[in-house]
Formats: sequence, structure tokens, C-alpha cells
Amino acid sequence: MFDRKQAKLNAKQSVKRHYLVLVFTCLMAAFLGIKYSGVLAILSAEDDDADLAAADQAAAAESTNILYEFVSGNIGIKIDGKSILTEDLDKAQEKFEENKSKSYKLGPVEVSLAAGEFAKFANMFVTGSYVTTIYKGINNIVGSDKAAIIIMIAVSLLLRLLMTAFIVNVFSVILSRVFLEASTYGKVPVRSFFVLLRSKKWLHSAFVLIVESFYKALWGLTVIGGLIKSYSYHCVPYILAECPDLSPNETITLSRKMMYGHKWELFKLQLTFIGWEIVGAMTAGIVSVFYVNPYYEATMAEFYRSIRAQSKAAGIPNIDKLCDELLFEKAPASELEAAYSDIEQLIAETESFSDGYTGARAFFANVFGIVPAYSERTEAIDRNEVKKIKISQYRDEVEGEAYPARLAPIPASPRRDRLGTVFYTRCYSVTSLILMFFIGCFIGWLWEFIYKFIEIGEFVNRGVLHGPWLPIYGTGAVMILIVLKKFRKSAVAEFFAAVVLCGFVEYFTAYFLELTHDGQKWWDYSGYFLNIHGRVCAEGLMVFGIGGVAFVYFGAPMLDNLIRRIKTKTAAVICAVLVTVFVADGIYSLFYPNQGKGITDYDTAVTETKE
Repeated sequence: MFDRKQAKLNAKQSVKRHYLVLVFTCLMAAFLGIKYSGVLAILSAEDDDADLAAADQAAAAESTNILYEFVSGNIGIKIDGKSILTEDLDKAQEKFEENKSKSYKLGPVEVSLAAGEFAKFANMFVTGSYVTTIYKGINNIVGSDKAAIIIMIAVSLLLRLLMTAFIVNVFSVILSRVFLEASTYGKVPVRSFFVLLRSKKWLHSAFVLIVESFYKALWGLTVIGGLIKSYSYHCVPYILAECPDLSPNETITLSRKMMYGHKWELFKLQLTFIGWEIVGAMTAGIVSVFYVNPYYEATMAEFYRSIRAQSKAAGIPNIDKLCDELLFEKAPASELEAAYSDIEQLIAETESFSDGYTGARAFFANVFGIVPAYSERTEAIDRNEVKKIKISQYRDEVEGEAYPARLAPIPASPRRDRLGTVFYTRCYSVTSLILMFFIGCFIGWLWEFIYKFIEIGEFVNRGVLHGPWLPIYGTGAVMILIVLKKFRKSAVAEFFAAVVLCGFVEYFTAYFLELTHDGQKWWDYSGYFLNIHGRVCAEGLMVFGIGGVAFVYFGAPMLDNLIRRIKTKTAAVICAVLVTVFVADGIYSLFYPNQGKGITDYDTAVTETKE
């Protein structure tokens, strides 16, 4: 018998243990449109001006039905006798140009969409000009207005169907899986969101859900069949979360049999949330987002646990195919010990490891990740670090705090172990850091060299120096490695720390150059979205953050592997030559800086007036 009070009590405890993960999961479901999409209203609250803009857009739809309906994502399109894609699509382009000229000041921060790749992307979607671009491109190919319209509608419909079938629907299974794991375990790792990918059952689950949707659509043609079958098929995503290899008919039939005699219980359980729904509505959806939705989903997971146990006890046909007992009770310690014996061995080895750094070397290695040179001790410490990373990946499973993936009925596909070559907690030698500095300088210079050529069609030697290097890139790369060493264990923390650090370096480098060269600018982000005095901007900092994370976790380890193959004396000579040439270039450029078209041709007077 289903105990509603106990189920809701268990659900509250589950939400308390995994609050952030469950709130995030429900928000993802809302963004994908699976459920709770109404809560997104609090994220898109519009002021009076926005309301007027929406009214203008609706009014414009009277004469541009195809454009309005396409942008709105609707399928039912009405085509009148007017010229649809000549005058009105040009209006979208005019709005795009008008939006570019707007700029707002919030202290030192400029909010503008006049320049930058982010601005182009944002303006395209804010104004709807992306529809213009797509239409004109198709029209140029097919040479027909009507054919271009039909192609746009067909492609839009196809993409919408694919999105629904292979992403939106399947996420309902992921959501069920996450809440089931949260009900049993103290930790829900990120890999739980990729369980269908890791077991290679994503496409099969999508196919099962397509068949279920087809059955529901047919039952929806009857008076009350659609309502009844929505309850009959309630367990489908939970069954797939547990056993994603069942066929469509097996999954649907099993759900029907499990729900037989329990539909009324589910209906009454859902009625108990009416009060919470009212509270959510009275708070503009805030309470729903931050409590009610995860609480409801956790309760539904408890309901499934209950009727699954009852179905097992009743011995309904094919119930034995639900064989993932680890989703509902933890594995015995003996089974965990056997499955993770290698991890236990690694734990013992790291705990007994004593050949670490001492004294000043320990300080620089632990705080900044720097060692004077590579040695046999360095290699031994690196191997120990690899073991620590592997332990951290499985520790929660070993301790029974997370779902033990190695004991799953459908094991995940084996992955190649690359930790030995790209482990990211390593320390870097002085020569390695110097060479990475110059590699970063050259890659940054090459990037801007190519970008400027595409922009103005001329080869430009970017930067204040005359050599093929931009020190700001190399400095940022090395500082991310040594200053942010403590952040490497968390990719999210590393990203935001890299944004702050690179922003600081870029801003004060620009300030120093302007101060020492009579206000001359070597870059200017005025007009970019969220820029500060034209010296840094959100778009650039985002690139630095993403690039910094990629460099820390992949680029730097791979480069270091190559550098370690170079003999120590040879690497030292290369570093000495590069440093000598670089210093000479710096001294020369201090008196005769690199200037000219595409380098320093910024209208500083205009910038100073704006500030």
C-alpha cells in the first residue's frame, strides 16, 4: 500500500540533500519545454517598453504572417496576398542597424551591441534579422520566393521534430534517473546526466518515447482515453531510466500493468500539490522554481519506488526485467570492494606515498605548480597525482555515496584512460613554462594576424612589439597555470578565475600602454557589449575563460609532454635565445613601438569624449 505521507517526507529529505542538482534538473526540463515551462516567465518579465514592442510585433504580423509565425516557432502559417519577404524583412534589417547604434553607460561599464561577434549574434535574434539572412540565402539558391518559404517551413518543422524526439523527450528519462538516484544516494555525479550516452541507449530510448507519443496521440482522439492513458503510461520514463534496453511494447505494457489499480492513488497524490501550485502562482513562480518543482518530482520518484516494489511482490508479468536494484538500495560493501578493488589499491598506494617535495620546493609546487626541473622524483610524484585524480572520480562510488556504475546491469562503454598523458594537476618546470609563454605569444599573434587579415584584407603585425609574439597571450597562459593552480580541481571555478585574472591582466596592460605612450591605444573595445573603458569586454573575457580552461586541462599537459622529450640542456639554450631576442625587442619597442594601420589607428579622441 502506498504511504503518501512517508513518500512526501522522503521526497523532502531528497530535495534537502541534493537541492542545487534537483533545482537545476527541473530548470533544464523547463527550458526544454518538457514541463514547468510557465516558471520561465520570471526570467523574461517585460517592462512597458517591451510590452509595446511585443504589441508592435503582433501588429506587424498582420502583414507579415509568414515571418512572424516562423520567428514565433508556430507551424500554422497563413499567407496573404501581400509582399511578405521584401519590405518587411528589410524592416528587420533596419531594426538591426538601429539597435547597433544604441549605447548605455553604467559607471565605467558600457552596455552596447555595436561591435563584436557576440553583438552580431545577439542582434540577429533580438531583431529577427537571422530570418532575413536565412531566407535571402535560400532564395538566392532556389530563385523563388514561395519555394524559399516552403523550404524554411519544412526545415523548421524537421528540426523541431528532431529536437523533440531526440533531446526533449529523452531528457524526461534523464530527469527520472537523476531523481531516482537522489532518492537512494547521498551524491548525484554529473555523469548521471549522461547515463544513456555512456550505455549507448540514447537512440533506443528516443525510439521508445516516439512510439509512446504515437499511442498517446491515438488515444487522445477518444473522449477520455487520452487522460486515462497519460496515467497508464506514467511509468515509461522511469522504466527507461532503469532498463533502457526494453522494447517499446515491453516498456509500455509494463507501465500499464504497474499502474493498474494505482491511477487513483497517483491522481490523489497530484491533488495534494494544488496548494503549492497556488503559492507558486502568488510568488510569480519563484517558489515553484526553487522548491515546489523539485519537491514534486522527488515525490513522483517515491511513488514509482512504491508501485515498483508492490509490482515485484505481486509478480506481474515481465516485472523481473526491472533488474537495476542498485537504484533503490545500496550495494553490499563486499560487492563494492570487489568491483572497485583497483581503486582501493590506489588509495592504499597514495596514502603510503612519502616521496614528495619538501621545503621551498614543496611551497612552489603546491601553491604555484612550479618545479626547477624534471627528475625521477617528478615522474614519481606525477604518477601519484594521476592516482589521486582517478580516486576522486570513483571515491563516492567506493564509499557507497553514489550509484556504482561498475555494477550496473547495462555497463557503460569502456573509455580510454588518458589520465596518464593529460593529467592536469601536474607541476611544470621553469623551462617548460618559458617555452609555453612563447608558444602562447606566437599563437595569440597568429590568431590576431589572421583575424585582422580577414577583417581588412591586409597583413598586419599586431601588437606593440615587432616580433611575431603578443606577450599578453603568453602572460595569460602562464599566469593561469601558476596563479590559479589551486582552482584546477573544479573546471567551473577555473573558468571564472581565468576570466577575472585575464581581465585584470588585459585591463592594466592596456592602461599601462596608454599611460606610457601618450594615450595611444593598441586595442579598443568601445561599442562591445559590457566593456570597461574600451580596455576589456565580456566577449573577450569569455574567450579567455574558455581558452584558459582548454589550456589548463588539455593544451598545457599535451605541450608539456612534448617539451619533456627535449633534452634539458637543449631546452635551456632555446629558452635563453628566445628570452634574449624578446628582451631586445621590448627595449627597442619602448622607444620605437609598432604602430600603423590595423594596429593603433583608433579614434582616441572619440573614446575620451565618450568616457
